[in-house]
Formats: sequence, C-alpha cells, structure tokens
Amino acid sequence: MSLQIATVLILISSSLCANEKFSFEGYKLIQITPKSVHHIQLLDSWENNPDFDVWNRIKSIEESVDVALSPKAFEHYKSLFKLASIPYTIINDNIQKLLDREQESMIRNVGSRSIVGKYARYTEVMSFISNMEIDNPDIASTYSFGKTFENRDLKVLVLKTSTSQKNVWIDCGIHSREWVSVSTCVWFIDRLIKDFRNSDPVATDLLNYYEFHILPIVNPDGYEYTHSTFRLWRKNRRPNSGSSCVGTDLNRNYGYKWMVAGASLNPCSDTYAGPSADSEVETKSVEKAINDRQGEWDTFVTIHSYGNFWMVPWGWGSTQIPDYSDLYSVSKIGVDALKSVYGTKYSIGSPANLLYSAAGGSFDWTYAVANIKYSIALELRPGRGEPDYNYGFVLPEDRAPAVGEETYVGLIAMIDAIRNLNRKN
Repeated sequence: MSLQIATVLILISSSLCANEKFSFEGYKLIQITPKSVHHIQLLDSWENNPDFDVWNRIKSIEESVDVALSPKAFEHYKSLFKLASIPYTIINDNIQKLLDREQESMIRNVGSRSIVGKYARYTEVMSFISNMEIDNPDIASTYSFGKTFENRDLKVLVLKTSTSQKNVWIDCGIHSREWVSVSTCVWFIDRLIKDFRNSDPVATDLLNYYEFHILPIVNPDGYEYTHSTFRLWRKNRRPNSGSSCVGTDLNRNYGYKWMVAGASLNPCSDTYAGPSADSEVETKSVEKAINDRQGEWDTFVTIHSYGNFWMVPWGWGSTQIPDYSDLYSVSKIGVDALKSVYGTKYSIGSPANLLYSAAGGSFDWTYAVANIKYSIALELRPGRGEPDYNYGFVLPEDRAPAVGEETYVGLIAMIDAIRNLNRKN
C-alpha cells in the first residue's frame, strides 16, 4: 500500500469517528428461549424497559428472542433469568466488535463515488435522488412533503412515464438503526432506472403503468443520529415533554388501533408510541402524502430489517384480514422470485402470527384507513439460521448489494403480479 493511500484511509477512518460515538464495548447479544407462557409474559414486561433492547423475536414458546444488554443490565437480568428458570445463551459477548466490523466494511468501500450498495448518510441519499431527477428528467421527479424536528426534508423520488395510471409507495428507514433498509431503497431506485433504460420488458411495463413514489428515509433525524452518535438508536429524535428521554417509535404512532398491543407509553422505551396517535411530523406527513392521492394507490411497501419476513396486515392482532388470500398469493410470487436470486428463504404471514402483535404500524393504517389493499411490510436479511444472523442490525456493508438485489427482484415480481391482476379485472 502506498503512503498516499494509507494516509487517505487514516483520514477517512478519523472522519468516520470524528463525532464522539457511544461505545457498546462489553454489551452482549443474548438469545433467550421461553419455555412457558409465564416466560413470554415476563419478556413482554421487560420489553418496555429501556435497558432490555429486543432485536428480534417470535412470540411463542420455544422460539428464541434476541436481546442486547449492557454489562450492568446483563448482571441484573441474569439473576431474573435464573429465578424464572429462563434459558439463555450469549451469542456475542461484545457488540462493539460487530460495529467495528461494519465500520471496517464501510471504510473499504468509501473510495467509490456511487452510494448504491452502501450505507450512505442522509445528505448523500438526498443528493442521489436529486441527481436521479436531473439525469432522468423524462421519468424522474421529486417532492418534499414535510420537515422533521431537526429540519430535515422528507423527500420522495417519483418514477413514472406519461402513461402511468396507478401508484406504488415504497419507504425505508422508519427505524433508524436498520441501515440495510435504506440502502435497499437506493438499490431499488438505481436498478429500476437502469432496467428501464435497458428496455427490460418488465421494468418498462411497470413504469408505463405505475408511478413509483419512493421515500428512502422515513426517519432522517434518527438515521443521522445512528451514524454520528448512537448506532443502535431506533426512534425519531423529537424530545418528549416531561421526560429526559427522546424519541417516538414511528411504527407505533400511526392512527389506527394505536396502543392496542405491542407498544409502550413509557417515553424511555424503544417502542414508545408517542403521546397520542399521529403525534409525530413524520407520521402525519406520510399520511398526508398518501391521503392527497386517495384512491390512486395500488400498493404500499414498507421495508425493515431483520428476520426474512414478508408480512401482510394485521400487525395489531391475530384476526385475519378479508384480503389475506390475495395478499398471500402475490407475496408468494415475490418470495419465490427473491429466493431464485441467492436462495434466501422468507416466511409469509402477519406480524401478529409470525412474530408478535404491534399496533400503530404504517401498513395497518394504509390497509384500514387509506384503503390500499396490497399493504406489505418486509423484514430483510439476516434471517434465523443464516451465517450472518448474529450481526442483526449491523450487517456489514459488503452484504448490502446482495440484499438490495434479491429484494428488488422479489418486489418487482410481486408488483408485476398485482398489475396483471388489475388488467384482468
């Protein structure tokens, strides 16, 4: 390595760490396996505690739950696990090492000018969609439909042709620590434009029928905070009145079945649903953007990580929606297409049945209130049983292109299936 390149890498590394970041040194990622209904009830109660950071769970007996704990919290809960006879294993004894691995992968890619397949910052993503508009004036436009508490734009890229009839909404990054979600929206934009320019028949047909409204970062304040200060932050960054704790879980704040299940009224909780339904500017802005085009939407997709789940409403409860079979059918087409790329397997179903009940989610609102029949939520890689599973939210950046590619193929297949159904009806 030349001295010049070495100097550049040192400067890059220093700039990435210029802001004082919270260290997760000694934090443990543990896997808990509930053996009884009582154990599940205890996990439910602990999930409201700010020191009990649930990363991923399936709410049933014998299904493991991933939890991150500080050294102090681990000592506290370890004694509670023992008292309740709840088995657990330590799957990573130092979460900071995962974050270091993620940063190393980002430093290796930093020389590339393109942000496609990378964990880009908010300003880079905004520049990317502005450049897409400039470079593709015949099909691309942008609009901003709100400002966050920290005065960042909620900016959407629209891709369409002169014959587009119906709309598709895709958003990413509602939970700020889910970086691979944001990179997947960027990948989707880049690939759809390239496919259209290369006269790919499916991309051409889709853009001739649909307007794609893509919001790459629903929660830009939280997203920037994860890059600059606290990597595992989940909520937005608006202060809470009467509390020193900041932020609301935007995916518990939507005004349908608010606080019915799986949410907290504790402002310090990661699942804090806000002081009232639709209290947050990000929530209200997305709802207004969708309501302003009421009746024009065919599909709503919100992209999260992690776990390999392709989900349909409801999130708030286990009752089956009237359109379940239709949503399952098109989801199966998407899941099969996604699997064809790298063999990644997804489970299909509702959050309440696959994972746990959680009310106030965006796709419950779009299905029930905005009347968007095909309302879908994805939980991207890594999935249980995969080699990368223990990375959780901090999947190394060099995995992001594969996630973006398979997700693009799956979503395009599903959306095309919905378009074909519309043509038949």
